[in-house]
Amino acid sequence: MLPSEHRNHAVVIPLFGELTLGLLDYLQGFTKEGFLLVLVDNNLESLSEPLNRLKPAGLVVNRNQGGIAGGLNRGINWAYQIGAYWITLLDQDSRIPIDQLHRLREPWEIYPQRRLIVGPRIWDDQRGEHHGSRHSPHQEFQETRLLISSGTTFRSADWHALGGMHEGLSIDFVDHAWCFRAQLRGFRLLQHEEVRLEQQFGERHPNGLCHGLGLQLYSPERHYFGLRNLRWLCLQPYIPLDLKLKEVLKMLVKPWLWLLFEPKRRQNFKAIWSALVAPLPGNY
Repeated sequence: MLPSEHRNHAVVIPLFGELTLGLLDYLQGFTKEGFLLVLVDNNLESLSEPLNRLKPAGLVVNRNQGGIAGGLNRGINWAYQIGAYWITLLDQDSRIPIDQLHRLREPWEIYPQRRLIVGPRIWDDQRGEHHGSRHSPHQEFQETRLLISSGTTFRSADWHALGGMHEGLSIDFVDHAWCFRAQLRGFRLLQHEEVRLEQQFGERHPNGLCHGLGLQLYSPERHYFGLRNLRWLCLQPYIPLDLKLKEVLKMLVKPWLWLLFEPKRRQNFKAIWSALVAPLPGNY
């Protein structure tokens, strides 16, 4: 497609931490192809100077207010205000072929009147396998009940009905809450079977047992949010019971593995204790 075909399609990417040359080159590709690149600087110390050189359609300095949820919300609002018709959310650790991104708009050609959220298939780079639901060779668009936020695409006209991410959660289970609330509001979630996004989920766990069980190595801070936010998730009536049970069963085991097989044991213990007694985020 010609770059002019993408001029009303915004790509929102919150950024936190080091800006590698590979990442900067990837970001530059969106502007070269004519997409509206909206970057959210989520660092406490602004990295605006190298980001401005990319000439994005928008650069929002958020300083990690509300975590990844806050960064996405600020970026979406900016994209909405500059007149984008389509909005795609991306994580900085995600890679989707830029020449395939426009295909996430295809379901609206079949369901033009439906409220949709569309995402790609997810390839877990670290484990070398697809993440989530199985591939259906007979369906180009597969209905699903959960998408990770990275790669999700929707029309800006649906933004107010869809609503923002829960900033009180900051990071873990943000996409769970957003997706299930969206379905409660009449949205249909579709996974495009022919568009693949490659995602890096954390760092490879140094312990063989933990790696074999599917754990990645995260910081004590991420452990805190994962456990605290699961407490919150279990209280939400619109989250399916089977998903709650699955996550609770995993969390009955995970903290013991964090304490036994991860290097920051003292910090992990403090994170676990804090997560168990912390006040929960408000209603969503």
